[in-house]
Order: sequence, then structure tokens, then C-alpha cells
Amino acid sequence: MLHDGVVAMIEKRYITAQELLEDSFRLAAQVYNSGFRPQFIVGIWRGGAPIGIAVQEYFDFKKVETDHIAVRTSSYYGIGNDKQSKEIKVHGLHYIVENAGADDRLLIVDDVFDSGRSVFALKEKLSQMMRLNLPRDIRIACPYYKPKNTMVPMKPDYYIHSSDEWLVFPHEVSGLTPEELSEGKSDLHNIRDLFV
Repeated sequence: MLHDGVVAMIEKRYITAQELLEDSFRLAAQVYNSGFRPQFIVGIWRGGAPIGIAVQEYFDFKKVETDHIAVRTSSYYGIGNDKQSKEIKVHGLHYIVENAGADDRLLIVDDVFDSGRSVFALKEKLSQMMRLNLPRDIRIACPYYKPKNTMVPMKPDYYIHSSDEWLVFPHEVSGLTPEELSEGKSDLHNIRDLFV
């Protein structure tokens, strides 16, 4: 952001593993308390995977049987006239396509609903592949939602925090300076020597 010739630094919010785990269980409780009982939980790899695990564990604790899987999305630049926009590719849907049906309920879990493009691409790809077998009730759950960044005609059905901050998740270390690692990742102090 440029203001009077000065670049403004975006404040980073460092999320600890404990905070993310607690928020994942809060998210699961929110879904459960809404009455929604998914037969399938799809965690979007990478960030949504640990949250999906916690959500599935919570439902299992509540004696609600769910099937669960992680799928992956990736960004790439299109060819031809579409070189300017990144396309989202979805990988690993065969299990859901082969096992879920129209009467099933499906919960998509990710760490943050930012632009929303990954979740939107996942829903679109499922629709293309499953057609009439697409579960009629698909909902989205993310601990973090960034409404100002959303670029798709949807939003999460369940979320814990609405934020405009730059979120740094517990597993994220790539791209951080030594100072950021030291100050923002204090929970890693016992293994700080690994990051020199």
C-alpha cells in the first residue's frame, strides 16, 4: 500500500499451533451445533488438512460417523489469452466422486477463506465430475474468513474469525526473516537452531 511515498507494512498475525487446534475444535462445535451432520469431510491440502482432522475427530467424539479425505488445489497461469489470470486446478477427487451421492452432506474445510477461489474451484470441479450425484448440501467451514478479499460469489457457512490481517499459520516458516521467526514464532524457541 502506498501512502505519501511510503510503503505501509502489513501487520502479520502469528497463529500458534495451540490456537489453531482450539479454533478448529470451536469450528467443529459450531458446525455440530448448527445441526449439520456431514457424511463426508474434505480438507483442502495443505492448510485445511489439520483443521479437517480436528473437525473429524470432534464429530467422532460426538458419535457422528464421517468419511474424510484431503484434496489439493494448485494455481497455474493459463495459456493463450488467459495468461494474466491464475487458474486453480483441483487434484484427488476420485474418492469423493466414487463414494458420495446426491443425498449425502459434504463439508469442505480450509484454514482461511481468502479469495475463495480454491473452494469455488473445488465445488465447480465436483459439480462437473459428479453431475446429478453431487451432494445437494455442501457447506464450507474455515477458522478464518477475509471478507474484503473474497473474489467469488460465496462465503463460508461457518467461521470463527473475520480478519484482514496477514495470517501466518503454525507450519509456515518459508519467507519469514530470522527476526520474524524469533519474534512471531516464539513457540519454536526450543528448535530455533534449525532455522539458521
